[in-house]
Amino acid sequence: MRGQLILATILVLFTGCSSAGKGPAQMRPLAPLLPGDSRQLVQHIAVQYRGEQKDLMGASLLGPELVKISLLTPEGVGLLDICYDGHEVRAEQYLGGKSIPPEALLADMQLVYWPLQSLRDALPVQWSLREERDGGKRRRQLFFRGELFTEVTYSSDDIWRARVQLDQKVLGYSLNIKNL
Repeated sequence: MRGQLILATILVLFTGCSSAGKGPAQMRPLAPLLPGDSRQLVQHIAVQYRGEQKDLMGASLLGPELVKISLLTPEGVGLLDICYDGHEVRAEQYLGGKSIPPEALLADMQLVYWPLQSLRDALPVQWSLREERDGGKRRRQLFFRGELFTEVTYSSDDIWRARVQLDQKVLGYSLNIKNL
């Protein structure tokens, strides 16, 4: 039952991201795959949406040929698997329910971990991305037509080890990501 509640929250979150048809979440294309060596991440992800927090576990493989993201309940029950080969996004959702648009999750993952120039090169003209570094910390801000769309703050300058706070301003959710 708890897994279904978490899944329902995620479904509401990501269905809300896509409910406006061709809104900004769908217009932002995904960046190319990461160059170089593959990275594996295991993460605790706290999702906050409409005053509620749900905890998830994430396991990701980020590489030059494939990105694979798996979301699980804290008890280890699989909720969602997403694969991206640089051209096509495939998703497998478990426990039933509505389809989650995986592009929104992938776009958030890329905003957090991809090199700044790769992200900028993939953005259409109405989007802009700014990054600031100060005192060993980092912050990224994504704008759509001049309005702050998403803000990412890092607890340190090393994005792979930092605790990350992603605030999706327009769609109203936040992710607190801790690498394990």
